[in-house]
Amino acid sequence: MGKHNIRLKDLAKELGLSIPSVSRALNDKPDISFETKRKVFELAEKLHYQRNQFAINFKNQQSFIIGVIIPKIVHHFFSNIISGIINEAEKYGYNVMLFQSNESFESELKGVKTFQKSMIDGLIISLSDNTQDVEHLKHLQDHDVPVILIDRITQEIDAAKIICDDYNGAYIATEHLISIGKSKIAHITGSLTPHTTKERLRGYQKALTDHQKTFNEHYVINCNLESRSEGYKATIKLLSEKEIPDGIFCATDITAVGAIEAIKENGLLIPDDIAVIGFSNWEISSVVEPALSSISQPDYEMGKKAIELLIEELSLKRENKTIKHKTHIMKTALIKRESTIGKQ
Repeated sequence: MGKHNIRLKDLAKELGLSIPSVSRALNDKPDISFETKRKVFELAEKLHYQRNQFAINFKNQQSFIIGVIIPKIVHHFFSNIISGIINEAEKYGYNVMLFQSNESFESELKGVKTFQKSMIDGLIISLSDNTQDVEHLKHLQDHDVPVILIDRITQEIDAAKIICDDYNGAYIATEHLISIGKSKIAHITGSLTPHTTKERLRGYQKALTDHQKTFNEHYVINCNLESRSEGYKATIKLLSEKEIPDGIFCATDITAVGAIEAIKENGLLIPDDIAVIGFSNWEISSVVEPALSSISQPDYEMGKKAIELLIEELSLKRENKTIKHKTHIMKTALIKRESTIGKQ
């Protein structure tokens, strides 16, 4: 017999034992004598027997695989979340399978179905911009697969949720512009379906209200937040207003880079004429000219937290204990650079 094809029944036949007895010996069960265990282990080692880990996992109803669905893997924010997920998962002996929805609900649905066939132990997901129906996630939960929502969340499902404090981050960004003497502050935002952009708009509006600054609906421009050119075009539109803004809060750093480009091309000074602040603190923030002030997000830590919550939920499930889902809000921070405070 080939050494790579050794099965339990081959060990049993060689030793004159039953297959269940060999299996129990390999699993170190107390009802099997020490001498029998010794013989089984010695023969298994001699014949290079390899236990079928897939079969063991199936029996224990564990695959040690975690599914992760992210809108865009190459996105700086999401790539850091993924790093946090993978590094933390490895500590617990789990492998990670990634799927990119590319902001498509249909792709997200396909990913969930693929993961379900792969018998994942749990799912970590950041919803696509176009996801409104979450029956596919509830279906996973109905089959005892825990779901953790991260960044892009919904209140339509009872699950653990991890978000950064988008509201407070936007409030701080807007307040910072006010603190340097800006009063006509615009906001470049995106689709208001995701929780993140809704909260950033809300924080921006609240800061204006709290500091007795006028909210001008013409100063709120919607665009594709993943595009520098969209940020550029949105800013050109703002510069065509009868009274141009003296500060711009962009919901992403990449649109802020486009805003800086448009302002400079029109011969205006940053931050003297118009100050600009972004959100997420991408690496590009520190290399653009002038360097971009931004709101940093704890992306890597969010990924780690997602694994911690998932492992906790899996443990409680095995112990048949009650699981109470909570929303975990991670803090943001203001990073001041030349686009708002000039060269120091």
